[in-house]
Amino acid sequence: MEKDDPKEPPVSFSEGVQGIWRHASSYKSTLVLVGVLGLISAIANGFVPYVTGRFFDALIAISQGNPTQSNGLPYIALVLIAWAVTRIVSDFVDWWIDRKRRWLDTDMHIGVQAEGFIHLLQLPLSFHTQEHIQAVFSRISSASWRINAILRTAIQISPQLLSIVIGITLALSINTTLALILTAGVIVYACALVILLQGTASVDDRAHRAWNDRWDDAASAVSQSAAVKQAAAEEYEIARIRKTLKGDVVALWYKNELNWNRLNLWQRVIVFLTQASIFIVSVQYVSAGIITVGELVAFNGYALMFFGPLVSLGYSWQVIQNGLTTAGSVERIFRKPQEIYHPANAHNSGPLAGVVEFRDVSFRYEEEQRLVLSHLSFSTKPGQVTAFVGESGVGKSSAISLISGYYFPTEGKVLVEGVDTREWDLLALRSRIAVVPQEVALFNDTIRSNIRYGSFSASDAEVEHAAQEAHIHDFIMLQAKGYDTIVGERGIKLSVGQKQRVAIARAILRNPEFLILDEPTSALDIETEQLITASLEKLMRDRTTFIIAHRLSTVRKADKILVIKDGGVAEEGTHEELLAKEDGTYRHLYNLHVGLHE
Repeated sequence: MEKDDPKEPPVSFSEGVQGIWRHASSYKSTLVLVGVLGLISAIANGFVPYVTGRFFDALIAISQGNPTQSNGLPYIALVLIAWAVTRIVSDFVDWWIDRKRRWLDTDMHIGVQAEGFIHLLQLPLSFHTQEHIQAVFSRISSASWRINAILRTAIQISPQLLSIVIGITLALSINTTLALILTAGVIVYACALVILLQGTASVDDRAHRAWNDRWDDAASAVSQSAAVKQAAAEEYEIARIRKTLKGDVVALWYKNELNWNRLNLWQRVIVFLTQASIFIVSVQYVSAGIITVGELVAFNGYALMFFGPLVSLGYSWQVIQNGLTTAGSVERIFRKPQEIYHPANAHNSGPLAGVVEFRDVSFRYEEEQRLVLSHLSFSTKPGQVTAFVGESGVGKSSAISLISGYYFPTEGKVLVEGVDTREWDLLALRSRIAVVPQEVALFNDTIRSNIRYGSFSASDAEVEHAAQEAHIHDFIMLQAKGYDTIVGERGIKLSVGQKQRVAIARAILRNPEFLILDEPTSALDIETEQLITASLEKLMRDRTTFIIAHRLSTVRKADKILVIKDGGVAEEGTHEELLAKEDGTYRHLYNLHVGLHE
């Protein structure tokens, strides 16, 4: 993820709601069930103070020797049964709601993260090359529990807020004046909530942006700990983390927390004044016989019922606001269009000829950027080895990436087996291609799994045969766990040459139609390079191969060498033909890199 652009608009309320609904919509049936149960809970809880008040009145009547009969049963027994039934229903329903909420919490928390990873895997390569993926991971992880927190709050508070409506109705039936005092307190509290929370959204947004950026900086330093230690820069990075993440971010976040601290004070004051007003008026009403003690108990219960959810809403507003901000921020990631793997009428089969053609191809990564490739045209024959040479940044890797459909031409066409890459089923196209890169990225898994990656149905015997062809079988067998040896994160437990041979074994096992070699021997010693070159020559046999070359000694045997300059083909021919051009670019490059040392 790029650093938060100060020009980027803050997350809107609608974006936040859309971000939450994207994930909550999968649980519509559960949410409907919880809503129905919440309605039942609200009705039951709304009647609890009323029935409790009637129970106390009945008790007082008994103490005064005045029990009431109803259908042959003491009135207090009926009230007690009504209270018990109401409590049992409300408690059971609340328990069941909590049970469903906990399942929803667990499933959604992990589900948001899983869907986030799934979405990222299907985004174009351009997204992954332009964004700070660790920061994207952080945002998705944060969103997973913040979205859960919003739904948890809604599930917990919604029935309580509905109970207020029921409670006001019952309170009005007892005493209008006291009910109006309660209602006025609720209205004043709601107004205070709105007024005091103004401006917190922008502060909260700034705090989150600062936290995301500083967290990304700290995580980058840790992930590149080798470079930090090599530069003896630990003290510099520690001081930077303490100043930015622990200093600036904490200060900004604490400013946000002070807003909630002020809200806490005012809500206590409003609740106290409302309850005090009820008690003062109630003393006069009870003395005058206008209300009973039981009705006073009921009003006190309603006061707690009214303000409890509002106090919880005040505390939870921060959770809701943070959740909306984070959900909206992540929604922008989920809106990124995925690769179109299966376009309409996609081509997914055909002859395995091994023909690639570039027709007047121009390409830029972004609209405002300059052209990386300009009117590039060439074609290959089946089984031909084509090498791309040129200085760094002239477009060699960009041209190769167009063959796999990672990008598409801005102008012109790239044809694979005579079919425009835009019309290929991308999975079918890429399954025909194997890549041996300069920097091999292995998974923190066994050697066997890394060789088999992309050819998941291959047998163990086929994996071992590919390893033998890549001259790495003997090394593997020297390991205590053989093919079950864990290679470490990005293959850190293997040398550069060993990782290259694992990549070659993976390519051999794939048995591709097209082979792409991105200077796989440039970082190797002479002996290792000779071993790997032998493996590569065997792998290249009868396959259409593209070589991206920085060391020109690796392209002498290529059937065709394309000298790329300014995004186009400056020269084309074999090694001998290009060396024969006295003022040629290739000859100049060759003398610069190789020829002068022979």
